[in-house]
Amino acid sequence: MALKITAFIYDLLMSPLEKLGLQRLRRKILNLVSGDKILEIGAGTGLNIPVYPDGKEIVCIEPKFGMIKKAIKRAEKHEKKVYFVCSEVETLPFKSETFDVVFATFVFCEVKDPEGGFNEILRVLKSGGKLILLEHVRPNGKIISKVFDIGNKITSILGENINRQTVELAVKSGFSIEKVEDIYDGIVKLIVGVKRAKV
Repeated sequence: MALKITAFIYDLLMSPLEKLGLQRLRRKILNLVSGDKILEIGAGTGLNIPVYPDGKEIVCIEPKFGMIKKAIKRAEKHEKKVYFVCSEVETLPFKSETFDVVFATFVFCEVKDPEGGFNEILRVLKSGGKLILLEHVRPNGKIISKVFDIGNKITSILGENINRQTVELAVKSGFSIEKVEDIYDGIVKLIVGVKRAKV
């Protein structure tokens, strides 16, 4: 059974990681986000909000209401106009083909049904719309991948699956992958996918 992490504890745990490089990675992924209607999956306490592009319609979903309350305060502090919805990615409450871009940072390690989540993202993306992910995943090396498999038995108690093969899951769900960039020797991947236009 997964342990509950409050918004305060989450920010406390993330603070040193943000300073060690995650802030830079967040800026990198947000530089790739374009389009007028944007959806962030699993916004958490809003750590991406300070680098949101201006002048765009941005909707955030997050299943934990305590996290949303913290994210709202962060949006107000940085004067960003953001719409928040309390929802799981597997059951998005939006019409089909609504968004130009869907993005997420370090989210799919927690999603209970990642294939269901990717299917929903495909549904709400416009034809030709992009999926942009920054995810920690199961690395490729034989030894380190086994270490991650063993470690996952511990991290899964916290609801974190560190050995997911997220690129493969996205492809299986129907995304065309445009780009995969290994970060930190492949422990983290920047993934850019596109919803194929219907023939």
